[in-house]
Amino acid sequence: MRIAILFFCVTMLGTLAFAQRPLSVGLKGGVPVTDAFSDTTTHGVDTLTRAFSDSKNFVIGPMVELNLPLGLSIEADALYRPLNLTTVNTVLPRPAITFVNDINAWEFPILGKYHFLHLPLVKPYAEAGPIFRHVASDASYLSKKGFALGAGVNFKLLLLKVTPEIRYSHWGSDATPSRFFTIVPSKQNQAEFLIGVSF
Repeated sequence: MRIAILFFCVTMLGTLAFAQRPLSVGLKGGVPVTDAFSDTTTHGVDTLTRAFSDSKNFVIGPMVELNLPLGLSIEADALYRPLNLTTVNTVLPRPAITFVNDINAWEFPILGKYHFLHLPLVKPYAEAGPIFRHVASDASYLSKKGFALGAGVNFKLLLLKVTPEIRYSHWGSDATPSRFFTIVPSKQNQAEFLIGVSF
């Protein structure tokens, strides 16, 4: 029994010590598949206000991944994602006035990953973990934390590791507004197509 435990420990330490790259550093970027805000229309006596996301913008930022034995790894990202909010105000009988606001936001997912089906060219993986968000003061009511799930594949391109994936994020509820303050609700369920390039 002791010999089996000793053999297991030596094997695990050897795997960690002789792993080609236990730590991967790179860049992750992509595009949101869903809008950041819900499409809402508010009617007044002689006013009409529509708020929506006119552009899905982009996602980009650094990533780091710690490779562990048994097909496991931990990935942490710092992703910059501007959140587009377009508001069209109409006061009858005047023409509509459009305001466009790109809200600065940073997303910080920390994901556990499991790589399976170790095929010669690609290694599919699944990932899950908490996600945190920092937004500019003009959208401070947005939820600051949520949960992310994703799936993708890992393949080598020369000396680089390329990882295209689809990631789903479920954000918590937005802060409750005061009765004097109207907010545009965000979408709690969002999806992104991302590609990571690391070495």
